[in-house]
Amino acid sequence: MKLKLFATSLVLIVLTIYANAIPISKTTKNSFEDTVEIKNVKKTVVEAYVEGIFLQGNAKLLKKGWHPECDIVIFENGELIKLPAKYWIDRLEKNPNPLDPNVTYKFVDVKVTGYAAVAIIEIFSNGKQIYTDYMCLYKFKDGWKIATKIYYAFPK
Repeated sequence: MKLKLFATSLVLIVLTIYANAIPISKTTKNSFEDTVEIKNVKKTVVEAYVEGIFLQGNAKLLKKGWHPECDIVIFENGELIKLPAKYWIDRLEKNPNPLDPNVTYKFVDVKVTGYAAVAIIEIFSNGKQIYTDYMCLYKFKDGWKIATKIYYAFPK
C-alpha cells in the first residue's frame, strides 16, 4: 500500500513538473523574438508620437509611425470623438513646432502577439503626469504602425 501511494505521488510530481516546464520552455524559446518586437514597438511609439508630436513637431516622423487611417479616439463629455492622425500631420506640416519640449515618458507595458501590439505609455510635462496613452499597433511590411490611440488626460 505504501509503495503504491509512493509511486502515485512520484508520478503526480513528475507530471506537475513536466506540465509546468512546457510554458517555461515555450516562453524562453520566443523571448528573444518578443524582446526585439517590444523594442521595435517602443521605438515606433517614441519616434512617431513622443518625438514627432511633443519634442520635435516633425510630420515626417508621424507619417512613418502612424497608419494613415489611424484615429485618435477622444472621450469628451460622455461622447467619442475621432480625430484622424492626419490632423497632426497637416498641423505639423504647416507649423513644425514641438507641442511640449518638456515632455518625458515612461512605458507601463507593451504586449506583442504576432502582428498586433498594445503599448501603454505615461506622458509627463515638467515632472507632472498629463496623459496615459493606450496605443494599438499593427506590424506592416515596413514596420510597426500606430493604428488607434485612446488616452486619459489628467486634470490640469
